[in-house]
Amino acid sequence: MGPLFFILVAVLACCFCSGTALAETVIERNAVIVTSTRLMEGMARLPASVTVLTTQDIHRSPAQTLPELLALESGISVRNLYGSHAERAAVDIRGFGATATQNTLILLDGRRLNDIDLSAVDFSAVPLNSIARIEIIRGSGGVLYGDGAVGGAINIVTQQPGRTGTSGNATLTGESYKTRRFDAAVSHGQELLAFNAFANSIDSGGYRRNNALEQNNLQADLRLSQEQSEWFLKFGADEQSLRLPGERRVNPGLGIDELTNDRRGTARPHDYADQAGNSLTAGYSRFLSADQELILDAGYRHKNQKAFFDDYDFGGAFANFVDTDLVTGSLTPRLTTRHRFLDQPGVLITGLDYYRSEYNSDRALNPSTAGMPIHRLNVSQTSVAIYGQNTSDISDTLTLTAGARLQQVRVQAHDDFNPAAPGGAFGSGAPDRRSTDNQHILDLGMRRQWGAKWSLYGKIGRSARFATVDEFFQTDPNNFLQTFSPLKPQTAETIDLGADYTEGATRFSIGIYRMDLRKEIHFNPATFVNENLDPTRRHGLTLSSSRQLNDHWRVTADYARTRATFREGSFAGNEVPLVARDTGSLSFLWSPKDTLTLSAAARYTGTKRFDNDQTNTFARIPAYTTVDLKLMGGNNAWRWQAAVSNLFNEEAFDYGIRSTSSPSTYNAYPLPERNLSFSVGRDF
Repeated sequence: MGPLFFILVAVLACCFCSGTALAETVIERNAVIVTSTRLMEGMARLPASVTVLTTQDIHRSPAQTLPELLALESGISVRNLYGSHAERAAVDIRGFGATATQNTLILLDGRRLNDIDLSAVDFSAVPLNSIARIEIIRGSGGVLYGDGAVGGAINIVTQQPGRTGTSGNATLTGESYKTRRFDAAVSHGQELLAFNAFANSIDSGGYRRNNALEQNNLQADLRLSQEQSEWFLKFGADEQSLRLPGERRVNPGLGIDELTNDRRGTARPHDYADQAGNSLTAGYSRFLSADQELILDAGYRHKNQKAFFDDYDFGGAFANFVDTDLVTGSLTPRLTTRHRFLDQPGVLITGLDYYRSEYNSDRALNPSTAGMPIHRLNVSQTSVAIYGQNTSDISDTLTLTAGARLQQVRVQAHDDFNPAAPGGAFGSGAPDRRSTDNQHILDLGMRRQWGAKWSLYGKIGRSARFATVDEFFQTDPNNFLQTFSPLKPQTAETIDLGADYTEGATRFSIGIYRMDLRKEIHFNPATFVNENLDPTRRHGLTLSSSRQLNDHWRVTADYARTRATFREGSFAGNEVPLVARDTGSLSFLWSPKDTLTLSAAARYTGTKRFDNDQTNTFARIPAYTTVDLKLMGGNNAWRWQAAVSNLFNEEAFDYGIRSTSSPSTYNAYPLPERNLSFSVGRDF
């Protein structure tokens, strides 16, 4: 029997195994919450598969990074290229493979972290100790948050300052691969004024050669409370220096197997990616009445990225240096109204989202020629949307949710091409592009309470996403000239059905879905360009369960079956690459006493197609299982923890790409082997 069998058994066993539990030790997975980001009251009433991870969930999990934590949840997979600190990781809901980042919307306190280029969300810039909870909404979220929430939305909610007194903590961590980490936090509240700040720093040699990481983050939140209102100011800053080890090549025909013989090596000793950013959010919230709350807020975010990819085959003639500045301003006022209809309660959320992004990117041959870029791209994108979502009780057991968003995206793109620049002799400039696209996003669903234990839901919805800069700036395959391709927006129509069961200390949920996509934006290896695909489909099943067995033991199990296929065209019936059919996790928590906790988690990822294998004629990326452990303890104000990731030293990889010129050749990005860590911290 494989590990997936035991995960499936555990999912079902959690629902029926006997035992007693103390009510105060049960962690609500679908808790009713209020958030100042989109004021999503009553998430447990939404007709969707929803999970809420609390501070306690995060603290007790053996996961060392945010993506690792998310990967333990049903229907979420993670693709990691460079190491164990979440840098450049992609989180995928409902099987989008290579375009996961563009189809899973990630938010920080309700503000979008997905950018208008193809860069991955930098999860390592969010300190774990700053997170109050994580809201996961599968197959929904587009009405409230906008385009890109095709597979779902993940909202990371940070901690608010304490209202009385001063508190703080500091933690030092040492890990394998020459890694050191420092985390600190402080919170202060006095009468009407309160603030907190979180800082962390990572210095790592990396699992592979040329894989070093230096990361520094700071987040702060300042609040001034008044009667029936509050002013708030949030600030964030981060900087990252990351070396890129590149791929490991496997070519059986030439006897090359770097994945086995030199797993931690590199053939790209000069490649790197540096990033620095800052953000500022300011706003005002006020209760207009006992039933109405208004939030007016504005945000600013700046990010600079410098990356170099050397040319090791032709003496640097085709190297690439990119220096990109991205500035995004936003204005997102919204109003929450609590009302009664037919003597039943309801909540209406209405708002406007305005985002303006300025993207300036210099593309040069190498850092020494950065002053003479070949291409100087300037892209302006303006997104304006109005939305409304109403959730009303139709009866004591039936809740109806209906929402709609109208969104317009305007793009102006210009390429300043310099043929005299080093490396520009054989290039071309892209003609200017102006475009306006309009899309509507819809949700309509119902949730019914069936008895005291069961809750059933059903939903139909429509979502959308727009092409990014890196997708529409490409080479025309017909004439080999640079162009801004007129890619159409991608749309998806989704049906969700599910049920949740709650009895005392037992939680169980099951969901099925089908998603039909049109004009999906994807890279075509046959034409070497991004294009709108023929219709595709995702459908699947998710199972999740948890049970507090007694005062000391808790078990959680999750499983997902995902099918992502092409519906029409030359690849009709084939699987979409980089999507595992089967994923699952099994977690245990043991607390023999208040000051000692042991947590363990096993995560299974099934086989999947290599990137570029739309024809489904290549071997599969192998399945793998990793096991993580964490032991935590403390004495008065002191805390400590010892952890091991990948306990059994599994040699795996999440991402591989097949060669289109050699039938048996592929490149892979190996994941780290066993990793040990020890932390000591103090509260004050």
